[in-house]
Amino acid sequence: MPWRRPRKKVERPIDVSKSIEESLEEAADGEADEDLVELAELDDATVAEAASGEPDDDRAPTELGDKLRGVLADAEREGLLRSAPRGIAMTRERGAARSEDPHAPRYPEGDVDLAVEAARGLRLKNPVMTASGTFGQGVEYAELIDVSRLGAIVNKGTTPAARPGNPQYRIAETPSGILNSIGLENPGATEVARKYGKAWAELGVAVIVNVAGYSVDDYVYVVHEMTGTPGVVAYEINVSCPNVKGGMLFGCDPDLAAEVTRAVKAETDLPVIVKLTPNAPDVVAVARACEQAGADALTAINTVLGMRIDTRRRRPILGTGSGGLSGPAIRPIAVHITYQVAQAVTIPIIGAGGVTNAQDALEFLMAGASSVQVGTATFADPLAPLKVIEGLAAYVREQGLASIRDVIGVALPVRDD
Repeated sequence: MPWRRPRKKVERPIDVSKSIEESLEEAADGEADEDLVELAELDDATVAEAASGEPDDDRAPTELGDKLRGVLADAEREGLLRSAPRGIAMTRERGAARSEDPHAPRYPEGDVDLAVEAARGLRLKNPVMTASGTFGQGVEYAELIDVSRLGAIVNKGTTPAARPGNPQYRIAETPSGILNSIGLENPGATEVARKYGKAWAELGVAVIVNVAGYSVDDYVYVVHEMTGTPGVVAYEINVSCPNVKGGMLFGCDPDLAAEVTRAVKAETDLPVIVKLTPNAPDVVAVARACEQAGADALTAINTVLGMRIDTRRRRPILGTGSGGLSGPAIRPIAVHITYQVAQAVTIPIIGAGGVTNAQDALEFLMAGASSVQVGTATFADPLAPLKVIEGLAAYVREQGLASIRDVIGVALPVRDD
């Protein structure tokens, strides 16, 4: 996980004149203030600067800011970061990046066939994409890395109207992973299309829009509003949302999942990918139902439900209680579900859950996925997706394979037919 300054231990005595609950809440408020300072320092800013958006020219740089700048400088010297000296024209205002140099550097994957069919009608130049909710809208990272090297990016979950997200805390660290309860914070479909469409077109990478909603009409509305948005090549349907009519997750019921799939397919000619939830009683049944309803691919899997308790406050850490567990901790679950689903459907599968390096990606590919998503790993290392691409290219060369497609599904049982 990213470096964090060791926190000073602050004793917060319990005031006997107040109830235990009141004292614990006051202690938590003090910690929230400390977290606010630390989060501001992650941007090398003071709390006042973070609130006003205006820099204080007289302020000395923070220790954490100096460390982050040092890491970025080292990466740039090693040629890992996207920068003007490498022939890249940067446009900070639009969050876009594009190459205008015909002599732009060749990358390690350039001479290897990594092309895959990520969904019916969607062929990508390599099998590595980012996972929704971990890469912003893509334009933020375009100033740091060459996103055009990716097979695709998946944007942050998009809903019909703007959503503020869930109450704090939204993130909690766990062994080999994190719990999140962000709450689909986004500006709404119309604003996403208006604000990011042009920038996406300039990124030089396929964009898959992650669609979320609480009714079938919600999903259809988002797809309708995003129609014609530059750069968009497919939709990933997040069925891990509760249906307002009954409360059950769309992805937990094969009939509900199929209903959403059919409705979205009727609204667009672009490929429709359904992102499966591992919290369904029978994931394979949901996968089959989505395929029969016309899905062009499946993503396996979304996050796994989990919780952490703050033993000092005697309450769940996350503001909503439970959250979605992601990271290496869930990779064995994700690989298992991919393996099971791959034997039940004929459409492509996108493996997701704990991919941090090329070996992790190969597990998914051999289990039957045709491509993978890198998510939580980018929090610790923004270059992780690119390193996975380079690792897969090296594997193809070392093994003397004709293409990466030669390993897809090799670990699956041999079919009698």
